Amino acid sequence: MPHTREVTPTQTAERVELLDAVRGLALLGIVSANMILYSLYLYLPETARTAMGTYPSDRVLDFVELFLIEGKFYTIFSALFGVGFSVLLSRTRSKGLAFHRFYLRRVAILYVIGLAHAVLFWHDDILQAYAVCGALLVPFVAARDRTVLTAAVLALLAPMAVKLAGGMPVGVFTDIQDALFRRFGFTRDTLIDTWTRGSVGDIVRLNLAKVFSQASFLLKSGMIFRIYGCFLLGFWIGRHELYDKLEPGRPILRRLAIFGLALGLPLNAVYAATFDSGSWLEMVSGTFGVLPLSCGYVACFCLIWLERGGRDRLRHFAPVGRMALTNYVGQSVICTLLFYGTGLGLGGTMGPTLYLPIGFAVYAVQVVTSRLWLQLFRYGPLEWIWRMLTYGEWLPLAKPVA
Repeated sequence: MPHTREVTPTQTAERVELLDAVRGLALLGIVSANMILYSLYLYLPETARTAMGTYPSDRVLDFVELFLIEGKFYTIFSALFGVGFSVLLSRTRSKGLAFHRFYLRRVAILYVIGLAHAVLFWHDDILQAYAVCGALLVPFVAARDRTVLTAAVLALLAPMAVKLAGGMPVGVFTDIQDALFRRFGFTRDTLIDTWTRGSVGDIVRLNLAKVFSQASFLLKSGMIFRIYGCFLLGFWIGRHELYDKLEPGRPILRRLAIFGLALGLPLNAVYAATFDSGSWLEMVSGTFGVLPLSCGYVACFCLIWLERGGRDRLRHFAPVGRMALTNYVGQSVICTLLFYGTGLGLGGTMGPTLYLPIGFAVYAVQVVTSRLWLQLFRYGPLEWIWRMLTYGEWLPLAKPVA
């Protein structure tokens, strides 16, 4: 069997610019959705929110974020992970190279990066869940299309089944978090104060405890199943290279855009209006509305891409998407420096009226820095480290001087 080191990193010429651009778009939505967490607004009691001078506009923008952003862009980002899996699998197969051991090492390293990210910077990390779901794609490598799609549908519907069954058994994660809270002297009433005024050690210990809270949430909410379903759906899309067949698929893209928006917009309006209510309306509208609207967004993006001059307008997203790992973690680093006590300590002082523009500004900085970085280097810094650890060899980072 060929040695896994024979599998080589994706070169710039082999990349699909459209996929990078859509991935970059998804990161804009992700930073926007995560600002409620970065800013610690989510942890504020309602009395503190209503006391803010921006409360009227905060309520409107909070609804808009839930309506148009929440859940939609991590859905896109997750599907793109599945597409990337298929691209990597296709490249290794075409060269007759080993895949399974190499790929499992790749996702194991991603898990470690995610865990470090969660503990050192931001506890609501999603990379660990991505690593687990990514590993669970391996059994479907040789599966038929019908099997892949059936598994995807079942995974996407699983949250409803979980609710019918009375929820997932997540007590072990809650117990561990509570034990760590007692050990370190944290309470739910002191979270904001710890993050904004605590020492670096306090923040790291709190993040460590909250890692188990995140695991509990991913299972209890069913989000882990949605991620996995999107991975499988993306794997099927990548297997058929639909991203490379846009022009002949233009009529299908138009229908998908119309259907996705027509179904997704009203359902997501209900989802936003009932969010966090625990009602069946919230669950059904989220289950059947988020994916169609996400598909509608991507279809519209692809149609604009096909228009004259469309690619030139949208390709500015691509450098951000090429450095997706660096930029995802980078968003956490920048925002925790803004909102945590390790930096400015602004957490808990503002609502969506102020923190959403900050999120857009963070993304704008990443657009500029990603483009400048990739003019000089082959990979983003975290992508470079991830690749070297995966391939077990030194890889040149700087581009050759012309």
